[in-house]
Amino acid sequence: MASTTSFWGISLRLPQPLTNRGAVLARPPLSLSCPSSTTAKLLGGLRPLRLKRRNSASWNGRERLGRGYFAVRCEASGARISQQEFTEMAWQGIVSSPDIAKENKHQIVETEHLMKALLEQKNGLARRIFSKAGIDNTRLLEATDKFIQRQPKVIGESAGSMLGRDLEALINRAREYKKEYGDSFVSIEHLILGYSQDQRFGRQLFRDFQVSQQTLKSAVEAIRGRQSVIDQGYFLLTGFLDFLACIYIYLIFEN
Repeated sequence: MASTTSFWGISLRLPQPLTNRGAVLARPPLSLSCPSSTTAKLLGGLRPLRLKRRNSASWNGRERLGRGYFAVRCEASGARISQQEFTEMAWQGIVSSPDIAKENKHQIVETEHLMKALLEQKNGLARRIFSKAGIDNTRLLEATDKFIQRQPKVIGESAGSMLGRDLEALINRAREYKKEYGDSFVSIEHLILGYSQDQRFGRQLFRDFQVSQQTLKSAVEAIRGRQSVIDQGYFLLTGFLDFLACIYIYLIFEN
């Protein structure tokens, strides 16, 4: 039988534990009910997350399991954060953020958790942008980890269950950058640019590393060239084009 846990007026319903891998697709989603208006005020207007596993049949008919296949809903505000509006790599960073919060025993998923998720994508677009801007990614990740370690910790099942206001604001800014660049999907560069206005973490981080908004924009434009984000596999496409460019330069010098 499923069990229910309550904290801060929120009821968290946990499905029955799985006994075999074949039962994964039939597993009920982890559901998180919305707090009452009084509780929401006490929580400072935080948005509860509701994670719902997607049907694997919608992913090219193959069984693809893992943390990348969830829809994240901001129940309290009526807003919605869904996979359909993000590139694959940007979405991977977003849905990895609650895991990072949970690992660090943080109830609220915030901008620092997303930054860590993006920096941990090996050869990811975020790392390429920061490198182009003259920032050492190792030092940037260390600074992010230090900030994460200073945040209050919680004990129990509630870790990683609340969407922070600053992270929600960051995603909204990324949507605005998507429009500014005329793109079809929110990509990692839109999220990175949104950190420049992040009062919680990003603005101070960039100040410490002496990187300006214009420097980041120049780095983004140098990597993008004239490309637009018209496909959810945008990062994969840019990586492939870079590979072809390297081969082309190699052949020129060889001949």
